Amino acid sequence: MARTQGKGWFRTRKQSKGEFVLFCYYSQDPATGERKERFHKLGLVSQFPDEASRWTEVGRLGLATIIDKPISVLTFGELVERYISSGAIEQKSLTRKKANGTVYVLRHNLMDYCMPRWGNTAVCEIKPKVLEEWLRYLHEKKGLGWTTVSSKVKQAMQGVFKYGRKEGLLPAVFDPFKDIDCEASSDYEAITCTPEQTLTILNQLAEPEFILTLLIATTGLSISETLGLQWADAEYDRNRIMVRRSWVEEIGGCKNVYRKAPVAMHPVLGGYLKHWQKETMYASPTDWIFASIKLKGAKPRCGSIASQRYLYPAAAKAGVFRSVEERNRKGKLLRVRYFDLSGKPIRRWGWHNLRHSLASWLVSNGVDVKTVSSMLRHSNVRTTLGIYSHAVDSNRLAAQEQFLNTLLSGNRIQ
Repeated sequence: MARTQGKGWFRTRKQSKGEFVLFCYYSQDPATGERKERFHKLGLVSQFPDEASRWTEVGRLGLATIIDKPISVLTFGELVERYISSGAIEQKSLTRKKANGTVYVLRHNLMDYCMPRWGNTAVCEIKPKVLEEWLRYLHEKKGLGWTTVSSKVKQAMQGVFKYGRKEGLLPAVFDPFKDIDCEASSDYEAITCTPEQTLTILNQLAEPEFILTLLIATTGLSISETLGLQWADAEYDRNRIMVRRSWVEEIGGCKNVYRKAPVAMHPVLGGYLKHWQKETMYASPTDWIFASIKLKGAKPRCGSIASQRYLYPAAAKAGVFRSVEERNRKGKLLRVRYFDLSGKPIRRWGWHNLRHSLASWLVSNGVDVKTVSSMLRHSNVRTTLGIYSHAVDSNRLAAQEQFLNTLLSGNRIQ
């Protein structure tokens, strides 16, 4: 087929699996600056039999944004669109895809932080000095922790650049982050609950929020894993819960192979689940344990909404942190703000803090670290000890008392 100036053109090529449609176009070679002919395989001719359907697919894939556009013109926004539409954002390696939660976080950081600042900027104009100032702005003005800035926002942007280099859209040496040293450590300390506080939270909740909270608090399941559970996953006769999938806006796999390990389900916990199975209208083996009533059981419910509506208020009443209501002159509630016990605004809190609380209590009460690590399905015990277990003041005092008793036994300092 004849080429269309400035747009690209189509060719067909026969291969062993059938006849394919190729979309051909010119783009600048990043190494030499010369315009070179390139092509992208759209699919089988049977899928795209006419030119109209082929151009529709070109538009869907975002290919039209890069035709005849050298690096000096290609914008970061166009590169992001190509990165997402091609599916590269979901790919972790040649053989594995990223977990749904990871992809969700990448999209969030790209769309909420990177695109508003860099979307209309030509890629070649993104310089280290300006990037450094922007990262500092996210920390100082937007209130993002350095860990979030370094390991989340920066990582998301680097993924886009890596994709551009691999596709030949950017020079092989292009990486404006290579000269930026960004602090990755964090002063964030997860707020944990004592068993007494967790019980107070539970006593304020009705089903299914009660069961949802109890399940996460006693098993260490993540909210995405819990929402991804179906009734067939609860094996009452074997006292375990099989973790086969996760739910973050859509069904996905587990975070890694360790997170696929079965979770212990004590008969007492199993009894609560059986009771909920009798109460819910969605109790078939393939139904979601925490199905959305609004969506008539077609999907699991939304974890973030349940956290804001039920978990936060219950935790505030339990004394985990405190809440402050803001009302207008007529007394109408505008919003509720949450502060830790020292008066600082809560940076983040939710279902995951119940997982931290479980790990902290188990370690503090002398449970073998390997057992705790296996319960949380960590790949390394260092994660359990370094991130998920938090020493409480009573344990620190007890440890100090034990050492002092040994140190001062027999005479000594009065």
